[in-house]
Amino acid sequence: MNRLLSVAGLLIVLSPPAIAAPVPNVAPRVVNVTSDSAPGWLPSEALEQRVRATTLEYLEDIDAGKYADAYALLAEIDRKDQSPTAFAERVRQFNQQAGAVIERRIVSITWTKDPAHAPLPGVYAAIDLVSRFANIDRHCGYLVMYQAPSGGAFQVMREENNFLDNATASNIARQQSASAVDAAWASVSAHCPGYKSPVKSSGQAVSPRSTEPVTEASTSTIGYPSVQAALTALHVKPGVLFTTENGWTVAEDKAESAIWSFPPPGHPAYPSAVKRWFVVIGGATNLMMAVQCEATKAACDDLVRSFDQLNAAMSANIRSGH
Repeated sequence: MNRLLSVAGLLIVLSPPAIAAPVPNVAPRVVNVTSDSAPGWLPSEALEQRVRATTLEYLEDIDAGKYADAYALLAEIDRKDQSPTAFAERVRQFNQQAGAVIERRIVSITWTKDPAHAPLPGVYAAIDLVSRFANIDRHCGYLVMYQAPSGGAFQVMREENNFLDNATASNIARQQSASAVDAAWASVSAHCPGYKSPVKSSGQAVSPRSTEPVTEASTSTIGYPSVQAALTALHVKPGVLFTTENGWTVAEDKAESAIWSFPPPGHPAYPSAVKRWFVVIGGATNLMMAVQCEATKAACDDLVRSFDQLNAAMSANIRSGH
C-alpha cells in the first residue's frame, strides 16, 4: 500500500439559500473560512464572483501567453520577487512543457480576512485548482488572491503548481508499475491543500490523523512478493548497508536512494517492510513510501499512519530547505 498525506484545517460555513423554499438540483453555497480570519466576517456572493473572474482572467492570460497582462495582475509584493522577463520565461517554459490547455477548474475557495500572520491586512482567497493539459493529465495547485482593505480589484499574491507530466508517468510505469505512478501522484498532490486524490487500488491520500481504514493495494508495491523475499534479496544485494535502530532492522540501498524499515518480532505489525525513497518530479523533491504488511489489518493501518506522520515531518523539512 502506498500512503501519503494531505492537510486541511478549515472552518466550514454553509450560507442559506437565497429563497426559503427548496430548489431542486441547486446545491447550497459553501463558504470556507479559516479559523484565524476576522471574527464574524463572511465574503459576499459578489466578492466571490469578483475573485473568480480575476482568477479566470489570470489563467486565460498565462495560458494564452499574454505575459504582460498576467504580470499586471500580480500584487506588488509578488512583482518585487520577479521581473517581468523572469515571470514571462517561467510561464513560457511551463506552457511549452504542458502543451494545450484541456481543462481549468476551481475546486474550492478558502477565505481569510486580516489574518495576524499575513504580510498585509486585507482579504485573502486561496483558490484551489485542478487542470489538465495535452502533456499533463495530473495537475493541481492554487492561487492566493489578495484585496486591499480599501477594496478594489483582486491581485495574485502567490501561485503554486504541482504536476506529474505524462512522459514522467510513462517512465515510472514502464520502469516500476502503474501502482508506482499512483504513489508518485499521491506524493505530488499532497502539496495541494484543497486537492482530494481519488482512491486507487494502490493507495489513498489521507490526513496522518485519520482513523479511516487504509486502502490496500491489490498487489505488492515494494518490488518483492513478501517481506521475507525483500529481506533475503536486500541481504545479498551489493552495497546495501544494514543497521539496527531500537530493535528495527534498517537497510539503506544507496543504488535506489531507498531506506527500508523492518519491525522486530513482537511488534504488532511484524512482519512488515516499509520502503521510503525520494524522487524529483516537476522540479520538486517528493518522499515516496510503499508498505508490505503481513500482520492484522488494525496493526498494519497503525503502522502506515505512524510512518505518514514521520513522512509529513520529513517533507516539511525538505520544503523549508532543512
